[in-house]
Amino acid sequence: MLDKWLGLHISSEALTWIGAAAGFIITFFLMWKPLHFLPRDGGKKVETVDGEVITINDKSAGKITGIGVLFVPVFILMSFLFLPVNVELLINLGLVFIMMLTGYLDDASDTPWGELVKGLLDFVISLGAVITFLAFHTSDIVIFGNVVHIPVVIYGIFGVILMWASINVTNCSDGVDGLCGSVSVVELLAFYLIFNKVMPVYSDMGILLAGVLLAYLCFNWNPSKVLMGDAGSRAIGFMMALLSMQSGHPLIFLLLSLVFIIDGGLGLLKMTIIRVFKRNPLKNLLTPVHDHLRKNLGVPIKAIPLIYAGLQALNSFFAWLMAN
Repeated sequence: MLDKWLGLHISSEALTWIGAAAGFIITFFLMWKPLHFLPRDGGKKVETVDGEVITINDKSAGKITGIGVLFVPVFILMSFLFLPVNVELLINLGLVFIMMLTGYLDDASDTPWGELVKGLLDFVISLGAVITFLAFHTSDIVIFGNVVHIPVVIYGIFGVILMWASINVTNCSDGVDGLCGSVSVVELLAFYLIFNKVMPVYSDMGILLAGVLLAYLCFNWNPSKVLMGDAGSRAIGFMMALLSMQSGHPLIFLLLSLVFIIDGGLGLLKMTIIRVFKRNPLKNLLTPVHDHLRKNLGVPIKAIPLIYAGLQALNSFFAWLMAN
C-alpha cells in the first residue's frame, strides 16, 4: 500500500477515495487526446425482426473504441497502490488484465473473433477466477441471512456460469453512449455500501474502478468521443461476478446486475432459442433491449442511460434490503 511505503497514517477508507480521485484524474488526462493506435468502431451489427443481421452505420461508426485498454490498467495500478496487496488480489488483477487484453485484441482485429474463440477464452479465465476464489475461501454462501454450505464442485460449476454470464451480459449491454459506464458505477457503489464490512478490500476495489469509469463517462456521454469496447466491458463484467462471489452472497448478482441481465441477457437467450429450436418467439423484440427502446419505441439516446441507472439504483435498494 502506498501509505506504508511513504510512512503515512491514513485510514483505509480515506485512502480508497484518494485512489479513486487519482484514478479519475489520470484516466481523464489519458482520454483527453487518446492514443492514435487505438482501433475505430466499424458500425454496429444488429438482428432485425426477420432474423437478418445488418450493419447499422450509426453515429458510433468511426469513433475510437477499445478505450478500456487505457482505463483498466489505471484501475489495476490504483488497486496495486491503494489496496493491501496479497497473492489472491494479485492473481485477480492479473485475470482482469488478461480479460481486458483479450477484449482489446478482438476490438483491434480486422476480423472479429468468433463466438467459439471468445467463449473458450471466457471459460478459461472464469475457471481460473473460481479456482482462485476456492483456494482462499470456503464454498459457503449466504441466502436470506442463513449460511448454506455448497459442495466445492457444485460451487465451481455455478461460479464459472456466473462469471461467464456476467462477462457476456455486460458486454452485450455496451451499445448506447453512457449506458454501461453509468449502470456500472451505480452497481459498484451498491457493492461498496452493502458489503464494505464484509469484503473491505474488494468493495474498495470497486470504488477504484468506479473512479476511472467516471472519467470515461466524461468522454462517453452522448454525443460520445470514445467507446470502451470489449476491452472495457468484458473486464467490468468480470469484476461484477468477482465482487458477487467475494461478498459471500453470489446470488445477489441476480439483483445487482439485473439491468445488465435483462438488457444483454435477453439477446443471448434469443440467440440460443433460435439456434436450438429454430424458432424466434422474441422476433418483435430487438436486442439488446436498449436497441429496442431507441429504434422501435423512440426513446432518446440521452435518456436511456438515465433510465437504466435509475432502475439500477432501485435494484440496489432491494439488494440492500435483502442483504440486511
